Amino acid sequence: MSKPQVSTLTTLWNAETLDGERTQVAYVQSIPALKQAKEAITYNALDLPEEQQAKGSRKAETLTIPILFTETQHDTLKELADANKDSYWFIQLPESTATQTGKPLTFYFTGDCDIGMDAIEIDGMLQENLTLYRSSEVLESKGFPTATE
Repeated sequence: MSKPQVSTLTTLWNAETLDGERTQVAYVQSIPALKQAKEAITYNALDLPEEQQAKGSRKAETLTIPILFTETQHDTLKELADANKDSYWFIQLPESTATQTGKPLTFYFTGDCDIGMDAIEIDGMLQENLTLYRSSEVLESKGFPTATE
């Protein structure tokens, strides 16, 4: 039985197309939950002793990812944010989690982004918040997906 893995070396990537050239967004501080549980739909009927539930739809959520950054990385992300168009985003788990070499679990989706400075504090690292506006469902693949998936 394998043991649970740590999140170190999880990476965030961006590309214009599903199998296009990917650019890593470095120095990611944390990645919020990609999707929450679907909302419950509650119902009742005269012949039921209590309310029942069924899975409903999943709410759209905005992902805010704090990142440390270099000026070059800031410029690249700002250009992407100013373009106001969807691109592909990939979150790849560490290689150590993969059962097949080179094929770690990778979550991906489309979305637009925005970038903005985080609070600046005494003796703190300069950070920005990369906000992703997800426009598709979160899919997963072993390794980066290809156009045939």
